[in-house]
Amino acid sequence: MGKEDVSAKKRRKINTSTSSDTPKQAPVDVYKRVVEFEETEAQLRPAEKDASLFKKICQDVRQLFAEIAELKSKDTDEAREKINAKRIEASLNLVALKKLNRLEKVRTRAGRDALHKEKQRVDSTHLLLQNLLYEADHLNKEVTKCLQFKSKDEEIELVSLDDFFKDAPSEISRPDLTKNDEHQLQLARLEWELRQRRELSSACNELVQSKERVAAAIAAARSRLDALVPHLRDVLKSTKPLQECLALRLDDKRDEARAASLLPPPLFLLFANVSAYSDALGAKTVTVGISGDEDEARRLEQLNNVDNDLVVSNDSDSDQDNIDDDPREKKKRHHRTAKVSKEEKAEAKKKEILKKHPLNVQVSVKVQDGTALNLVFSYLLHLKIVVVKCTVSLPKPISGVSAADVLNGHCILNELYLGDSGSDSPHPATSYLLKAAGITEDFPHFISEVGKPYIWAQRMCGLDFMATITEDQKFNKNVQPCPSLSVSTVENFVLTLKKRLKSRVELMKELQDLESGKILPEKDEVPSPVRLSGSLTQWQSIGWPEYNQSPSTAFLISEGLVTPNDMLYRAIITRQSAKLVALVALRSDYPKKAPMFSLTLHWNGTHHAGINDDIRDIERVINTDVCSEENKQHTLSAKITKLLTCLDVLLETLGSSEFPPDKVMFCPVRGRNRVKPYKFIKQGTGVFVQY
Repeated sequence: MGKEDVSAKKRRKINTSTSSDTPKQAPVDVYKRVVEFEETEAQLRPAEKDASLFKKICQDVRQLFAEIAELKSKDTDEAREKINAKRIEASLNLVALKKLNRLEKVRTRAGRDALHKEKQRVDSTHLLLQNLLYEADHLNKEVTKCLQFKSKDEEIELVSLDDFFKDAPSEISRPDLTKNDEHQLQLARLEWELRQRRELSSACNELVQSKERVAAAIAAARSRLDALVPHLRDVLKSTKPLQECLALRLDDKRDEARAASLLPPPLFLLFANVSAYSDALGAKTVTVGISGDEDEARRLEQLNNVDNDLVVSNDSDSDQDNIDDDPREKKKRHHRTAKVSKEEKAEAKKKEILKKHPLNVQVSVKVQDGTALNLVFSYLLHLKIVVVKCTVSLPKPISGVSAADVLNGHCILNELYLGDSGSDSPHPATSYLLKAAGITEDFPHFISEVGKPYIWAQRMCGLDFMATITEDQKFNKNVQPCPSLSVSTVENFVLTLKKRLKSRVELMKELQDLESGKILPEKDEVPSPVRLSGSLTQWQSIGWPEYNQSPSTAFLISEGLVTPNDMLYRAIITRQSAKLVALVALRSDYPKKAPMFSLTLHWNGTHHAGINDDIRDIERVINTDVCSEENKQHTLSAKITKLLTCLDVLLETLGSSEFPPDKVMFCPVRGRNRVKPYKFIKQGTGVFVQY
């Protein structure tokens, strides 16, 4: 073995020495050559064949691994030799798999590169197509502009051909030439149009000069008339002492007549009839006047701009106007007006539809103590209805909250006539006009702003929306009032309002006394001979929610005897530990209708008409008293006095030592229901018996 090694070393040395003597070759990049070879081989070899070969080699590798595992289980020398052989074969198969994998990667990269080149070619072709389409679109636009070009002469309205050949002289018309040549025909027509316009211009100048001469004559006459104005004023001024001596009021009437001529027809009719009624009864009872901006009313009359068609404008009209404008100008204007919100447009439409006439009529009605109700009648131009606002003038201030509420303006006018609360428009067309103007709210939403449209106010102005419309009125855009309706309504209204105002003044005095704890009889009433043990400790006004939530008022509300339009109060009556809470409802036409009482007694528990017969009997006595002697006593003070008496009778008949009896009763209780003696008979000092 040693000799063989030495000989091998010698041979290697000899080989190295001989190799060094040979000339050196240029270095070769083996990796690059291998890559180029595999790329060429990948293109030449079919991929399907390599795929099937890959599957076969994988199957062989699995089989070899299985055989190696089986040989390892035998653990013999022969098995070990076979295992080494199998390992070599498996390694060769793995080398073949790696080569196939490299070939597949080369094919994938080549396909990706080819796809990328094709995409670039398609993109360049698409870009070229877009450029061609843009050029074609530009050419189409230029062609369209050329086709749509209009010369200035096309805007001139020329005479017809028949009139041209008939009226134009032969040196201009030249029929032999113009009938065969459209261009020469157009030139001839333009020349004839120029000659005619020059003739018309000279005629117009002559008319203007004549107009100036007439205007100068009119100005001279007006200056002479203006010179007479100071003299006429001096004459009128010199007659003022005579007017004051005779109480003629000519100047005031002249001013009123000038302002009345500017009123709309409904308000003019109201002013005329109330003025006539005031002159008949005297100015101390009913007064009437006109207020507002006369200049604005005069401009409104000159423009005659009271037409719903100008108000009911929709967005489509404005859109159509924008379409007719230049597109570039439209875009610029869009940026300028984009900030105008829909809310602002709706607010502007609302103000226009609720616009009032600049002038209004003021009517004042007084009673004997100096209390006056001032009514302001206004006319809504587009809704064609009359609205009313009112204030109350008092001779002296009122003490007490509830007493002041009854003299509130619209509280006095509430249901002055049955069912007329002024809570909605009496004109059936109002809702349609609001919807046409783009307003979603109903008219009651604007009552606090414009005023209440009472039915009696419409009738006072001669407006009856339920009347039959004649054929002539159908084509008349302005509402024509009825004079006879206004005359009959004015007198009835003034009398009714004076009665209402007088009763409210008396009610105000009663409420002042009740708030201070006093229960005073009327002037023509005899003081009650019965001593009252209870006392009124509190009296105040309440709202509808509090009244509605009380269990004692459920029956009255369900039967419709009390409504939210009534005046509601709470009275507290006490006697020792007993407390009676009385909820009082007064109708708008009080004292024509008696007050309605709902009682709740707090003593040994809570008792009201729904659970206690005694409280129900007292309510029946107070609310439905039909005694002939007391039937006329519907005043609130009389009802409170009767309530105090009934409370004393109830407490004294309960047998409690806290309430010793001090009234004469024949029988404290009677019958199975143990009815109490609430009826008072004037015998001797007075006796209480059952009804």
